[in-house]
Amino acid sequence: MAQKFASVVVLKPGYARWEGYASQRACGTITLIKSTKCCMVDLGIPSDRELIIEKLKENGLKTMDIDTVILTHSDIDHIGNMNVFPDATFIGGNDVIRRDLFMEFFKDKYTVDENIHIIHTPGHDNRCISVLVKTAKGIVAVTGDLFEYNNDWVTTDTSEAWEPWSQDKAMQMQSRDKIWKQADFIVPGHGDMFAVDKQINLTKTE
Repeated sequence: MAQKFASVVVLKPGYARWEGYASQRACGTITLIKSTKCCMVDLGIPSDRELIIEKLKENGLKTMDIDTVILTHSDIDHIGNMNVFPDATFIGGNDVIRRDLFMEFFKDKYTVDENIHIIHTPGHDNRCISVLVKTAKGIVAVTGDLFEYNNDWVTTDTSEAWEPWSQDKAMQMQSRDKIWKQADFIVPGHGDMFAVDKQINLTKTE
């Protein structure tokens, strides 16, 4: 039976903190999607293994209950616990793989179930993907580092929030704008979920 809406639970908000010149403590956001299929989006750093297991338990799940793992991109602080889910289907870049079988390759979009859709959002790197989730509150976009955190479009002093990490700034701007127009909430790569303010025009602020 189809589930009318999915739910999105941020198991661990990501963070990124400078510790000095060229030194940073960082971890990507770890997100659970509960729908007809249960999905994880991004898996943090290796030391998050026990946290993931415990947070799943708090949500009534075991690791074996996760059908699909979606990796928004390949930065090491987002892929740290892939071996926690050896029997899951993994989706990353253009690939859909289960164990050693590449089940499918997709170009622009992929449907996980009736509530979970994946689209390509290049810019941070050229294989980045985002997840659009239909929830009772609206569309939640889980974006990885397409968005670093809430207000990452605001420049503080001379700092730039997302641009230094971008492989293609113009392409990332287009991807950010596309998500901004579709989503009601965003789960960014290094912060907690935030509401989209449609009065903000990202193409003008950036």
